[in-house]
Amino acid sequence: MLTKIRGIVEAVADEAVTLRVDPFEIEVLIPEHTRRTIQSRLGEPMELHTLFYIEGGGMVGRMIPRLIGFLSPIDREFFDVFCSVDGVGVRKALRAMVRPVRELARMIQDQDVKLLATFPGIGEATAERIVAKLRRKVGKYALIVGQDSTSTATAAQANGAPENAEPDVIRDTYAALLSVGHSESQARAAIDRALAGKKKFKSVADMIEAIYQQSR
Repeated sequence: MLTKIRGIVEAVADEAVTLRVDPFEIEVLIPEHTRRTIQSRLGEPMELHTLFYIEGGGMVGRMIPRLIGFLSPIDREFFDVFCSVDGVGVRKALRAMVRPVRELARMIQDQDVKLLATFPGIGEATAERIVAKLRRKVGKYALIVGQDSTSTATAAQANGAPENAEPDVIRDTYAALLSVGHSESQARAAIDRALAGKKKFKSVADMIEAIYQQSR
């Protein structure tokens, strides 16, 4: 399984980036939000976390191997979850991911069918299926710390690898806050405030303590 690729950005097209990995040039399909993030990085080194799949099938004239690339492992994981919905294939998911993963997850969690239905390739019926299947599965993605940056390293942190807490700690803290009566929006806001500082959280207890100290 090819899970990561590094190369020089040679070209950025509507749905793909071409990386120079000497002596080869490799086309990697990318989500729309990733395309906008990297389109100004021609000639620069780039690292993408990848999925491999075969496009086409027995009823089609040929089968084509494809690579799909993401800025972080958590983006790749979310894409896999997103594609598990009936009627959301690889190409449709790539076109539909026009916003950062955190925002998409929050829309799903908030059951915002109307907004989801406006995304490319996602009508109202598909949006309803997405919400029905995923709204209880995207909590940890909704907690990703958001940052704007053009660097690959910072983009990876922004899309799911915040350096001051592991995703499991964030997810379990979120669940703990819900269990004691906080609403989803209150829990997200509290965790965002805690992660905005420089303190590193190694456990749920550490993060909970920081959250309640901030609220005093």
